[in-house]
Amino acid sequence: MENKEKYLQRIKKLLAMARNNSSAEEAALALSRAQRLMETHKLTEADAAMMDIMEESTQKAPSHAEKMPEYMALLAHMIALAFGVKFYTTHGHERWDAPAKRTITYYGPDERPQVAAYSFEVLGKQLAKARREYTATLRKNIKPATKVARADTFCSAWVNGAYAVISDFAVTEAEETLMESYRSKKLSQGMKKLEPRKPGKASGTDDAANQGYRAGRNAQLHHAVNGSASSAGYIGAQNEI
Repeated sequence: MENKEKYLQRIKKLLAMARNNSSAEEAALALSRAQRLMETHKLTEADAAMMDIMEESTQKAPSHAEKMPEYMALLAHMIALAFGVKFYTTHGHERWDAPAKRTITYYGPDERPQVAAYSFEVLGKQLAKARREYTATLRKNIKPATKVARADTFCSAWVNGAYAVISDFAVTEAEETLMESYRSKKLSQGMKKLEPRKPGKASGTDDAANQGYRAGRNAQLHHAVNGSASSAGYIGAQNEI
């Protein structure tokens, strides 16, 4: 892997020299060397371009359920739109004897995946707190399934409320193409489509949705980020929403 990355870096530099060199002769030489390296090591220009795509994984999530709840998928998607990145999710074990963990991995240009992962954790914490506070207002004698359905509906609406007060990141066409190429590569490596678990049907969910939406509009997100969450290895399949 290290050798492959080394060759990709060399190809990337040579292609940049070919594009930006004012000397036609030197540009042609750089391009020829890049093409030779690509042919020898079975690499492409797209492989070199994808070196600009970074990944960052979350360390905390509002749910670690095997079947991801809809509200968590909505939150992950909202953050992706807000910071101009894409994401996939993993559910698995850091160690064989550790409980399964749900992770969101954002990918995209520059530092945006890092900021997105941080922001997901910040809003995920606020969402979990709002859920607890809402659940505490429900009557004690409500059936557990009804309580979960209302709380899940509240959370999905909370995310929609938060999304109503943010703006989507303006992604360039080149960035979109690059991220789509990265996504295609992940799909070719076995990434699968994931269907989130929708809230159950129960009485009182309309009121839960109204309360959740209003609460979500008060969500707070600071764009500054310090430090970086590490990307741990997981035993589990990669999926996209």
